[in-house]
Amino acid sequence: MDGWQHKLAFVIQFWPETNVDAGRFKGRVEHIASYRATRFHSLDELLSFIAGVLTDASRTEPPPEDDGPRDLQ
Repeated sequence: MDGWQHKLAFVIQFWPETNVDAGRFKGRVEHIASYRATRFHSLDELLSFIAGVLTDASRTEPPPEDDGPRDLQ
């Protein structure tokens, strides 16, 4: 796996208490590259952790080049 893709990968485990309709999100999230992990008890906590890790990752490496389709004209 490309190093940059690896730096953007997370594993999210939702616990049985999670109830999307009720707005309850509980579980654990781990960043694959750094092994940083935390338990979260709300969607805000989950997103805050992810945002912090992505901010740290963007400081340590330049963004990847766009490998998408190119106009060859």
